Amino acid sequence: MLIRALMLPAGELVTVKPDDSIRTALERINQKNFLSIPVAEGKRFVGVISKERIYAEYFEKGGDKEEYLDNTKVKDLLRSDIPVLEPIDEIEKAAYTLNLSGVPFIAVINSDGEFEGIITHKVIFKEFAEVIGIHKGKRLSVIAYDIPGQIAKLTEIINRYGGDIISLVVMDPKTKTEVKEIVIRLRTDNYIKIVDAVKNAGFRVQ
Repeated sequence: MLIRALMLPAGELVTVKPDDSIRTALERINQKNFLSIPVAEGKRFVGVISKERIYAEYFEKGGDKEEYLDNTKVKDLLRSDIPVLEPIDEIEKAAYTLNLSGVPFIAVINSDGEFEGIITHKVIFKEFAEVIGIHKGKRLSVIAYDIPGQIAKLTEIINRYGGDIISLVVMDPKTKTEVKEIVIRLRTDNYIKIVDAVKNAGFRVQ
């Protein structure tokens, strides 16, 4: 799936401009109970301004709060080192980038340099939940040796008993042995028979 399909469009975002006051930024952040919002000027993405940064700067420097809110500009406190991806990049790349960067979102910029939207952690988590089929069917978690043919063997067993696979995810359980955890969501009226057949085939069911 491409980023374009999941991004939050720029036109629907709450944003501020670099020359807006910190008061304006804080009001917009608090209005939607956000922690941060994008900074943009026209179709150009500039960075992100966060509630944490606004408060940290005030408590560090002190002074009159009202003066600080009105005279400090967003451009003075914004963070500009936000990762950028294109709408045609794959969503897996966005997930990897978010995990490494420690930022609230990734900016989506097209080939013309125009700001098209953002990808957030929440969007990634929601898509992951859809992919693995949470709350759909029955869950079968299997520990298998990392050798060719294991998935084919499992799917054959499930098909034999009339099971319908909703999703299949292979995960690394981070153990010292060469094994993988295969999590399958399936629709079936023969769940117990499938589990027994999987165990009899030499797999360990979690």
